[in-house]
Order: sequence, then C-alpha cells, then structure tokens
Amino acid sequence: MSQMPPPPSGPTPAPMGGTPSASGSNAKTNVILAYLFWWVTGIIFLFVGKDDPDVKWNAAQSVVVLGGLWLIAAILNAVHLWPIGFLIYAIAVVYWIIFLVGAFNYRGGRIQAPLIGQFTNQLTDQLATAIK
Repeated sequence: MSQMPPPPSGPTPAPMGGTPSASGSNAKTNVILAYLFWWVTGIIFLFVGKDDPDVKWNAAQSVVVLGGLWLIAAILNAVHLWPIGFLIYAIAVVYWIIFLVGAFNYRGGRIQAPLIGQFTNQLTDQLATAIK
C-alpha cells in the first residue's frame, strides 16, 4: 500500500473573491470620494456605487445637502444678497467637514446630517432609490 504525502505546510492562498475587509475598505474609499469634491463626486458615485446601497445613499446625501446648500448660496450671491449667501456657504463647509470626518471614520452604514437630517433623509432616500 502506498502512503499519501502530507499536505504542504505553507500559507494557504487567499480566495479569489477577496476578503470582507477588502470590500469594507473599498466602501470606505468610495464614501470618502463621494464627499471629497462636494456634490460633483456625489453625482459620480450615485452611478459608480450603485452596487453598495450605503455608498449610494451617502453619495445622494452629498448631492442633496452639499449641492442644495451650494445652489442656495449661489442664487443668493447672484441676486446680491451675498452676506446671507456667504453664511449659507459657510454652513455648507461645516457640513462638508462633518461628512468628511464621518467618512474617514466610516465603518459601514449611513452618515447622518446633524440638525437637518430629519428633513433631508426623505429626499436622500428618494434620490438613492431613483438611480438604478
């Protein structure tokens, strides 16, 4: 009777599908990028991140909150109400920083907008589900 040799004792190769931490890292990178250049990258990641609902939702929030505040500030500046427009723009910068800090600490889920989240979450949900 012949004996089979023992299996090699080296490290086992990683599965082809990747590891769960790699996909979590990819989601974190996508969320950071969705907020990085305000609503512009939010629009891009609405379509790029359509396989991950949390990335898509965060991208939609970038468009709704940051894009909405940017648009309001631009309109107010255009009609020469620049002090109010500047104040709105400053508020948008604060939200942008909050979202970026949340994205860098991202562990999955949705980054809620403080104070205005109860008003913007419905719009964000509608935008996120409208893009297929």
